[in-house]
Amino acid sequence: MYGITSLTPSQANPQRLLQLIRDHWAIENRLHWRRDMTLREDLSQLRKGTAPRTMAILNSFLLALFDWLGVTNVASQMRIFDAQPILALRLFFLSLQRIK
Repeated sequence: MYGITSLTPSQANPQRLLQLIRDHWAIENRLHWRRDMTLREDLSQLRKGTAPRTMAILNSFLLALFDWLGVTNVASQMRIFDAQPILALRLFFLSLQRIK
């Protein structure tokens, strides 16, 4: 594996480089994986008007809400909400009330 950095050799010790690489992949795994694989954003057929942006905003809201609730497995929680949509609606409206 190769990498390019602006760090000096003294700044780029193995531990620092490992931390930088882990931090980079943490973003990929934490955000992009959840959006692309769990919420299937890459497979979306929405292409016209404001629909793609609206769906991205809703997905961001959903992930932020799950983070706020401490949900660690988005896919599992989505299956629960698929089976109990009223629970999802209650949670949504409860979160709006707490924002006010």
